[in-house]
Amino acid sequence: MKIFHFSDIHAGSDKHFRKENLLYIIDEINNGDYDLAIFTGDATNEGQRHEYEIAKEMLDKIECPLISIPGNHDARSGGIALFEEYIGPQNGIYEHGDAVVISVNSAVGDSNDGRIGRAKFNRLKKALNDHSEKEIKILAIHHHILPTPMSGRERNVLANAGDVLDLIQKADVDLVVSGHRHYPNVYEVEDTVYINAGTASSVKTRYGDVNSYCTIEINDKIKKVITKRLNGEDTVRKYSRNRKRVFSEFGKKEFRAIQLSNTYFSESNSFLAQHYEEAVKSIRMLDPDLLIHCGGIVKEGIPRDYNIAISELNKLDFPMVFTPAARDINYLGYQLFNQYFGELDQKYNNEKMLFQGLSTPQYDSSVGVVGETERKLLLESLNEAPQEFRSVYLHHNIIPIPRSREKGLLEDAGDLLRELVDAEIDLVLTGTSYHPYATKVGGTVIVNVNSMSSVYQRSRFGNSFNVIDIYEKVIVVSEVNALWGKKRLLGIWERA
Repeated sequence: MKIFHFSDIHAGSDKHFRKENLLYIIDEINNGDYDLAIFTGDATNEGQRHEYEIAKEMLDKIECPLISIPGNHDARSGGIALFEEYIGPQNGIYEHGDAVVISVNSAVGDSNDGRIGRAKFNRLKKALNDHSEKEIKILAIHHHILPTPMSGRERNVLANAGDVLDLIQKADVDLVVSGHRHYPNVYEVEDTVYINAGTASSVKTRYGDVNSYCTIEINDKIKKVITKRLNGEDTVRKYSRNRKRVFSEFGKKEFRAIQLSNTYFSESNSFLAQHYEEAVKSIRMLDPDLLIHCGGIVKEGIPRDYNIAISELNKLDFPMVFTPAARDINYLGYQLFNQYFGELDQKYNNEKMLFQGLSTPQYDSSVGVVGETERKLLLESLNEAPQEFRSVYLHHNIIPIPRSREKGLLEDAGDLLRELVDAEIDLVLTGTSYHPYATKVGGTVIVNVNSMSSVYQRSRFGNSFNVIDIYEKVIVVSEVNALWGKKRLLGIWERA
């Protein structure tokens, strides 16, 4: 199957719209042997009727089958009704031989935010189930599910991106195509390729980039994605469809780490003392090489809570490193963290292993950020490290987490995620959103941990911590219930 993917044309005035670039792209579609073209939203700039008239005139020139979905700009000024009048349905299912394309409108009226509401989520789930026998499954959506690099402050990712990401993986979707951020980007998450298109004809490109589009070829062996910029620069990526899924040989175990977060040490009812005591017993039996606390150490950054934290953590006589959450540095916490636990960016290393901490919280804010200077220093340090296994741990998540509204994401999550994946970092550990989750982006395993001993958690499995077992050939991630010690597998991934 051969697909042409473009997005964000922003038809309207010359102030926003480069008509000649869109005409060039339409010629590329019509002169190519494409089975299908997919347009992932923002046909207009303000959702106005005269803009829809221009958009329709342009899109009607495309000669192969075309799937179009609305974007956030199309939903301005009540424009969704006009989208259906001029362009087509908001949501749909298109079958082409052994392939199915499911398109979903993620736009929210008069907002840049994206959301797939409960009704649409259930329809998407049913559509994927009804077409589970299809060899090729594709989801088209305007808003990006994974954070996009080179696109500024990450603030309008899909609100329930974590649930959608989880559903996509369970349904074995081959491709997810989207737009919105005006910068092209491609990731492979497990066996799904996420393709974010740049803008086809808007003047609002980012970081000096030019207008662009994508072509996709998929067969029984590979998924091939080409990002084509109108200045002639092409980026080609190929992904195998015959990935090995069975691991028969792990090799020698090299390291065991315990990942925990959100202990919430305090005298308040938020701290579940019995859960913590039982977790300590389980951790002792597991005999780890290192404990990694991904933030939320105390309920508040006050001396009383820090004193309790030290008393409780002394029960765990293993090497331990910390990174703060926002609550750890509020009030007097910034000074207390240094006094009780040391530097904000802590590190553990031996001859083979490096675990590098990264402090992301800001004063009196739940928002996390790293910053360009800090990212550059981090990557320089990681790239110079002699260890064969490199890991980064931080509090804020850099990919969406299921069962939570996407608000714990770093402001510069797109840039950090892209840089860590490109640097082939083996493991990234995070500790926000109160729900366990693990997956692999490119060659990087990313693991979020639940709350270990606070009342705030979102997993039916209960409060928990993670066990990271690093073997010569694989990484094994398990979750352990804090109160009962019951263990379940979150995933096994081959080491790069």
